[in-house]
Amino acid sequence: MNMLSSGPGKVSILGAPRLWNIVFIWTLLVYAAGLSIDIMEPDAAVYAEISMEMHDSGNWLNIFHKGKDWLDKPHFPFWMTALSYKIFGVNAFAYKLPGILFVLLGAWYVFLFAKKFYSARHGYIAALLLLTAEHIIISNQDVRAEPYMTGLTIMSLYHFALYLLAVRPSFAGNIAARLPAATGPGKWFHALAGSLALSCLIMTKGLFTIIPVAGGIGLSLLFAGRWKTIFHWQWLAIGSLVLIGLFPSLYGYYLQFDLHPEKEIFGQQNVSGVEFFLWTSQWGRFTNTGPITGKGDLFFFVHTLLWAFLPWAFLAFFALFRKTKELIRGVSATENYTYFGFISLFIIFSLSRFQLSFYLNPLFPLLAILTTAVLLKQKTKTLRTFAIMHGVLCGLLLAALGLLHFFFSGSMPHIDTLVILLTGSGIGFYLFTRKGKYLKKIVFATALITLSVNYYVNRDFYPVLLTYQSESQVGYYVKENGIPAKDLVIIGDVQSVADIILRQVTPVYPFADLGVEELEGKYVYTDETGLQKIDSIGKPYQLLKVFDDFHVTMLTGKFINRKTREAAVDKKYLLKIE
Repeated sequence: MNMLSSGPGKVSILGAPRLWNIVFIWTLLVYAAGLSIDIMEPDAAVYAEISMEMHDSGNWLNIFHKGKDWLDKPHFPFWMTALSYKIFGVNAFAYKLPGILFVLLGAWYVFLFAKKFYSARHGYIAALLLLTAEHIIISNQDVRAEPYMTGLTIMSLYHFALYLLAVRPSFAGNIAARLPAATGPGKWFHALAGSLALSCLIMTKGLFTIIPVAGGIGLSLLFAGRWKTIFHWQWLAIGSLVLIGLFPSLYGYYLQFDLHPEKEIFGQQNVSGVEFFLWTSQWGRFTNTGPITGKGDLFFFVHTLLWAFLPWAFLAFFALFRKTKELIRGVSATENYTYFGFISLFIIFSLSRFQLSFYLNPLFPLLAILTTAVLLKQKTKTLRTFAIMHGVLCGLLLAALGLLHFFFSGSMPHIDTLVILLTGSGIGFYLFTRKGKYLKKIVFATALITLSVNYYVNRDFYPVLLTYQSESQVGYYVKENGIPAKDLVIIGDVQSVADIILRQVTPVYPFADLGVEELEGKYVYTDETGLQKIDSIGKPYQLLKVFDDFHVTMLTGKFINRKTREAAVDKKYLLKIE
């Protein structure tokens, strides 16, 4: 981090190399604490189990969950996780690591993009905003598909933006004069790298993922009136490169589903895996015509952004407002890729009927660049206002953390947590009390306090919370007590995280299919309904363990309050059938 120091030949960023070092260390600590948290049910556990089956079977083209054909998300995240399993073994660390690396890749490309179109100063601050955004931190400990998309989206947009500048340098318009001279790889390197990233992006969550890239490039060209560039023949070549990159997934779907119309998927036969991948899966969710439907709220992502991009949300809304105003007035003198890339998918998401908070994560690199660009243009009066707002926000975050700890735990946090909290908060509020230095208050003080709060969440809150995820607790109990894992069966809902802990595909039997032969001599993990079913069959059993169970990704106030928690949890049971 010495490159952040001031001096000849070095980059001076707010003149605070020590603060950058502290923020860097705090970020590493928060992410490392997140790596130690158990895999969560249901989505992350399913992805981890699928990757385990792919790793164990060596079949990288077909996707199976619990030994059955699985048609939902495409292959790329499973390939990355299976590869990580080969290196580090099948465990939670190996499952989460690739996703975190792709987020760090995204931060690197945020820096490169902002450095190219603005300055190195912009790049460092934008990368910091991305890495400290609340939902990015959450998604790095509850890893799903979004961390991969976060890195691949900005990677693809960056390379296509540089490809455009190589093809049509004049497209830079008003900023051409201050852009550094083109050096390094040529246009076809950027075309190939952008196409590869876009192919991997599509193979992560479907065809809709091209929207922020295509919207960023296409709408910028349209706004600039570059019709010849829009209809340039080289886009066909790039499209061909993307299709070549998609071939492994398309071929895998064709082999697994299209060649086997007899397979029953989603209660239907003659299901095309290729069609599902290219249309039904994600586009069907937007139009509410797919196998998975939802209820849309026009303002869902507006109020989601308020907490998901904390502590930078108010700055982000301000930046979007200012950039929109500039574009309407026709006075935008900077790049427009990030604005149009963000706004195109944000509007489509808002109009869709299927909405989840983590859908916004791939847009956060674009929003971080845009927010930084607007922030660094503001005058002292505006900066002072935001410094005050961030000081109040940080105070509220710490107060909320105190209430959370009081109601949820009541015991002393770990010593390292106290050190991180007191040190980070102390430095942060020291900066807030200093006269002037508004950018340091907004950037460093806010980041340090936010990271300190999230260190507590990853180090103290989630490890205790996950003791109520009985699906993982039963796996640990079986291992610690020498119970033969091969004799364990699950009755009721499909659970996956125990499979990672026990390194096996544990059989699951629905209540309706339960018979005497499935129970004979087995260890059974089930809920109250399963217990009643076993009683009705008349098989004698020994009750080995009762687990408290709660859906840990759907917290409620009743559960958080330790005084009312018992009424909020369900019971799960581990039985030994005689």
